[in-house]
Amino acid sequence: MKKHAYLIMAHGSYEQLGFLISLLDHDKNDIFLHIDKKSVFTELDRKKLQEKVEKSQLIFVPRVAVYWGGYSQIEAEMTLFKTAYQHGDYCFYHLLSGIDLPLHSQETIHDFFEQHLDKIFLTMMTLEGDKENIDRLKYYHLFGRLTPRTFPGVFGKAFFKIYRHIEVFLQKILGINRLKRENLTPIKAAQWGSFPQDIIKLVVSSEKPIQQIFQHSFIPDEVFIPHLLQKNNLLGRLYDDRLSHDRKEDFQGNLRYINWWDGNPYTWTDIEKDISALEEARNLGYLFSRKFNISTSPMLKDRILIWTGRNKV
Repeated sequence: MKKHAYLIMAHGSYEQLGFLISLLDHDKNDIFLHIDKKSVFTELDRKKLQEKVEKSQLIFVPRVAVYWGGYSQIEAEMTLFKTAYQHGDYCFYHLLSGIDLPLHSQETIHDFFEQHLDKIFLTMMTLEGDKENIDRLKYYHLFGRLTPRTFPGVFGKAFFKIYRHIEVFLQKILGINRLKRENLTPIKAAQWGSFPQDIIKLVVSSEKPIQQIFQHSFIPDEVFIPHLLQKNNLLGRLYDDRLSHDRKEDFQGNLRYINWWDGNPYTWTDIEKDISALEEARNLGYLFSRKFNISTSPMLKDRILIWTGRNKV
């Protein structure tokens, strides 16, 4: 079987990140790491992360300053996709955040994907009936670094809301409708997913049109891959195409168990309720989860080591 490429986007929490890398270290994996250029990242940090691998190659990709909600998120992802695609021949490319962790051993994860080599793993969501989110695609967002998180606190969110209202209002007067102009369908998916090589080839080869369409969109990282899949009639290859509404009962097709119903998203802790929830997620077929903070949850860290077959680490 071909190797797997793990693509990680991180912006700090290097102890947590090192733990993730150690769990992914396997002779059938290579690990590609993007560190937000806005984050402090020293040579000592790099050395400590490099020490976490013995069997995998750990490749640090060129750094992009990532601003939530802006096109820079796609730029960072594209850097990971291109570097991994040009580096080797991989059967799957798994996009993770630095605060994700696997819930199973690498052998179990490899065996699962070996049985689903042509599938695409995304958590699909709909924008139908969601005016605010449809406007993300319908109208341009001219200043990509200006988001609800640009300025801290309630003031920043209120300022962005007013700015965005004016931006959309003016475009309505001018008759702008990017949904028609770009032939966009109001669908989206969670940013994180697992993709076979032909899909990554499609994404990498589509870099210029992706930039042309989405560089002035708000939160475009959730829509550019679903757009490509639909445009190329590939949505039929989704492992699970049921729509998620961020509810506990919704299955997340990217096989990443993310708790949106208790947080934004919720950070798992040592309490028995959380450990039981993750046990149930494992039984339901989830392979990864987020968010974790191992420094404050040592018991959960020990359980993860057992689940992933690294209890002797």
